[in-house]
Amino acid sequence: MSITTSITTKRVTLASLLPALTFCSFAAIAQDSEPKIGLYGRLHVSADYLNDGSDGGLNVSSNSSRLGLTLDYKVADNLTLIGQIERGIDLSEGSSTITARNTFLGVKGDWGTLRAGYYDTPVKRIINAVEQFRDQIGEGRNISRSGEMHFDKRFKSGLHYTTPTWQNLTLMVHYGTHELTGATVDNEHDAVSSSLTYQRGEWTALIGYESQSRPTEPNLEAMRAALIRKSGAWSHALFYQHADGMATGSQEVFGFTTSYALNSEYSLKGQVFHRTADETGELDSTMITVGIDRKLNAKVNAYLTFSHTDNAVLSTANVSAGGHGKTMTIEPGQDPFAVAVGLRWNF
Repeated sequence: MSITTSITTKRVTLASLLPALTFCSFAAIAQDSEPKIGLYGRLHVSADYLNDGSDGGLNVSSNSSRLGLTLDYKVADNLTLIGQIERGIDLSEGSSTITARNTFLGVKGDWGTLRAGYYDTPVKRIINAVEQFRDQIGEGRNISRSGEMHFDKRFKSGLHYTTPTWQNLTLMVHYGTHELTGATVDNEHDAVSSSLTYQRGEWTALIGYESQSRPTEPNLEAMRAALIRKSGAWSHALFYQHADGMATGSQEVFGFTTSYALNSEYSLKGQVFHRTADETGELDSTMITVGIDRKLNAKVNAYLTFSHTDNAVLSTANVSAGGHGKTMTIEPGQDPFAVAVGLRWNF
């Protein structure tokens, strides 16, 4: 199977993304207004038993813990400046190193929202929408990512535009000018990501396309789709990914996620992700994850999670990659598993 989608040009300019900016009125500038500044964060730790398929041990992991600052400043009737500075922190290693996360300066109005900086791509946000174990053991990125098959990025030096919602439809377009470090004079290693979301009642449907040009893989591309239904205590989602341009050929990922709220405090969750290469079954892998969440209040959750991955002879899929802070190295054909007890505090 191959992706037939083509893009006539990957050189997206600010002018083509935001023709509506031409019509913005700056007549009503709020000279005396003050910017709204907000502080937020997440502290997320877990105690894990991690087994690489041969040996296992106990670990304490900081899982995508972060601190962030948001800014909101209305400068005209239909123009608001928005900003965000977000950094990842490690609670378990005692490291002073901080990592870059979503950080940008942008503008928004009735015509949509434009961000410039370092930000999640539309295609990455599709798997975020279906995930039941984000930043825990057993999250879907253990299967949807493999070597050069990496479509869960934040584009460097990017422009990200989101349209207003119209007829239940929302379009996102993201252009990364250059994925290498430093300046570019030819945009040879640029990237494009896009998605279309339809939401009505209990249902949400998403489809996205991404193309990346890297020095060693100049023609990477992927299509993702998801269908989500939230009804009462139940939430279900289907996920599909098809990727081309890797040395291993085309690969497909299928996923199913679900959760059920037993009551206001406890929820049961589970998901299955399967990856297969079109040219060989020796790269197949299947991951099964189940867990129970306990909501202590609106901001604090505790959980117990178990995950296991079954790998074919050449596959090295993990259970503790993605946003989980402690990552094992998996030898080809090994079947890793993990058990985690975690605590997550959003503030």
